[in-house]
Amino acid sequence: VCIIGHSIVGWVARACLGGLSGSSTAVYRLGKERIKSLITIGTPHISPESALVDQTRGLLREIASSEDCSSQSLSERGVTVTCVGSSSLPGKLITTDVEEIIAATSYLPLVGRLGADVKGDGIVPTELAFMESPARRVEIDKCSESGNAVRHAHVLPTPWNLIDGSAASIKLPEDIVWYGSPGVLSQWLQYIE
Repeated sequence: VCIIGHSIVGWVARACLGGLSGSSTAVYRLGKERIKSLITIGTPHISPESALVDQTRGLLREIASSEDCSSQSLSERGVTVTCVGSSSLPGKLITTDVEEIIAATSYLPLVGRLGADVKGDGIVPTELAFMESPARRVEIDKCSESGNAVRHAHVLPTPWNLIDGSAASIKLPEDIVWYGSPGVLSQWLQYIE
């Protein structure tokens, strides 16, 4: 089994594989036997000390500090880890590009700074999207087909998602490229084991 986790699902899967969900559960034992790889896509893996806000309320820090959740420990148990992140979108406050402003409002609380070196997928800064070695690092800059920036998602959550979790999100225009788009998917699909 290969688990592919986008955004929060990537670090939740990492926590489960590391036993933080309760290592005595039947699901954990079955997963430990059958899961051979984990691919995280646009997933924050680090909660830096410089973060202005810990959006996970300490959960990500707990996972990152757990030896059993490390890529080394997962690798020793036979789980290959691949982290996929984008470096397409800079975060800037002084710009006419709305996407760069939105990215800045996400990056600044997460890494505590902005600058030419702070890029990501518009939500997750590149520097937080990768686990330590031996995890594979797949950094995607642009879509190989269109040359467009690779964004975190192709939909926008809406307020009614809070009331009805199955309510449809707002689909973004077709030229919005994300990790699951043709030309991006092909850059990481080969790591499924």
